[in-house]
Amino acid sequence: MALRLYGTATSWNTLRAHHVILELGLTDTELITLSLANGDHQTPEHLARNPFGKVPVLVDGNLTLFESRAIARYVAQKYRNLAEPLMPDSADFANIGLFEVAASVELAHFDRLAEPLVLKHVLARFQKTSVPEDETLTTLKDLKPKLDILNGILSRQTFMAGEGFTLVDAFYMPLVYFLFNLGFQDLFLERSHLKRWWEIVSERDAWKRAVGPFRQAYGF
Repeated sequence: MALRLYGTATSWNTLRAHHVILELGLTDTELITLSLANGDHQTPEHLARNPFGKVPVLVDGNLTLFESRAIARYVAQKYRNLAEPLMPDSADFANIGLFEVAASVELAHFDRLAEPLVLKHVLARFQKTSVPEDETLTTLKDLKPKLDILNGILSRQTFMAGEGFTLVDAFYMPLVYFLFNLGFQDLFLERSHLKRWWEIVSERDAWKRAVGPFRQAYGF
């Protein structure tokens, strides 16, 4: 039975999960698009899949998973032999520890600042309004030092978790993509190692295929 991924072409969390699925070569995944505008994510049927009423949701036979990073970890482990592994083997305790440090940095020091910034500017774009400058500047004041640290990490290694592309890179990519296209590209272009990293990862074939529907939905 093929995997079923419930999501929407406006959700960067859906993009994160779908990108990882494509990195593993799972091209037969059934993508089921929900309309958030029509409230598909709040129906009893979807709430049975995810009681928080969010996307994405992955259904694999009798197993149902939500949260994009959990979905990514699951498919990366289950299908690790189909492509270059996206995370260390579970028995490799040292490298799993280092991988989880890098993954925790993404969530604690990047996502918590970048996602609210992206959300505000995406909503403003659709509503044809603007985000108060002081709100943006406050977030940027906190985000920039984090990016400086990431730039320093990438001065010593090619990817976020070491010398190979992993789930950690995939975790960053959706929000970096949105920041680039919402007018915050200088956050990365002014940091040479982050710039180089983005140039490398954004050329991956799986990423280009995953991000296509988002280009159409957002017009960038």
